[in-house]
Amino acid sequence: MSENNTILFVEDTADTRDLVEFGLRYEGLQVTTAQTAEEGASIARGQEFALILLDVGLPDKDGLELCREIRRFNSHTPILFFTAFADLLDHEEAKRAGAQGCLRKPEDTSRLAPIIKALIAKRTTEASTSDTEHQAASPD
Repeated sequence: MSENNTILFVEDTADTRDLVEFGLRYEGLQVTTAQTAEEGASIARGQEFALILLDVGLPDKDGLELCREIRRFNSHTPILFFTAFADLLDHEEAKRAGAQGCLRKPEDTSRLAPIIKALIAKRTTEASTSDTEHQAASPD
């Protein structure tokens, strides 16, 4: 796993935020939380995260719009939706917004950590490959 193993979790329901944060910390991940889309976007602008976990039903803005907003200033951090509306969420629309996937709460809670770790590992591998290719292409 990369050195940065901090997750940004944007979720308006305190019980869900606490449960997921506890579970991810137990799995060795660090978690920063936000309660609103505005707060989440502000935090995402100011700090680098290994992954961003978003709810769709936020009080101030739809999670899809937040995902699009984050993608305007950050194209590389994996984004995963974790929502009770997973069945209603158009997965193609989520991908077009820039997300890597969508999990259903609360049913998929136990799958969160392994999927997050896999996405972080994939990003780290891709970044290492890209850095190696860039270094090989750059004359000293």
